Amino acid sequence: MPRRNNAHFDRQLIARAAPGGLPDSLPIVHATASTPAKEIIRARKLISKKCPVFDSEMVYFFVLRPAYRCKFGDKPSHQLSRFPVTFILRPEAVHDPRHVYPFDTGGAATGAFAKQADKYVKLEDYALSPNHAAATGHIGWAFESLDAYFEGRLRDGIQDEIKPFEDVVGGFVDVARMGIEGSNDHDRRASTVELAASHDVELVGNVLLTIAPKQLLEDNVPLNAELAKIGGDIKVYNWQPNRAPDEFQKDILRISQEWYRTNGIMP
Repeated sequence: MPRRNNAHFDRQLIARAAPGGLPDSLPIVHATASTPAKEIIRARKLISKKCPVFDSEMVYFFVLRPAYRCKFGDKPSHQLSRFPVTFILRPEAVHDPRHVYPFDTGGAATGAFAKQADKYVKLEDYALSPNHAAATGHIGWAFESLDAYFEGRLRDGIQDEIKPFEDVVGGFVDVARMGIEGSNDHDRRASTVELAASHDVELVGNVLLTIAPKQLLEDNVPLNAELAKIGGDIKVYNWQPNRAPDEFQKDILRISQEWYRTNGIMP
């Protein structure tokens, strides 16, 4: 997506927020590969790093839905270190978000959505208000329910409501269609809300659930001890060598959705 070199933003999506019966805030999700995850667990915090897209120190999250794709995630590997670990945190872990976007800005900036994106709409114009309520407001307008959002199903009739001059709104819908299961260019990041923090984020007292490869934790007494200090529930998926990391996205989605339902976050 093209970038803005001025502050003449055209943020049409902000006015579309309509949370309906959704909660004011939702859990936030951070995922990374197993070896960096071990460092995060030992540090007991997510440490902000320079973002090449916005040239600022930030930590990135998705709202509710895991949509992580790692570099070379589509390449089979025997190295457990490449496979994802997911941390689901309380929204209160980030009181004052740096920004909120309706999709993954890293993917947008590197051309992941180029086939569907309006080439004239600037990345910065898609920004939502920088708060948790804006995230749920966008989900309510675009998907109506948490189940539909989790599955990437846009609200029926959403296209018919868009005025011809609403290029940012229409551009979002075009990109978000890539998040629908079965689309030719399927990419969950295209319709998963991104939230960024401009500071380190403490894990202790904030982690609700950690999802990791079973083989990362089996007989790993030191790492399990560190996880116990962080707190929260732990669920595992069954890693297998010589599969691609992205293949386990469905396992992580299923585990997280089951946990949300068990804990009353999703119906």
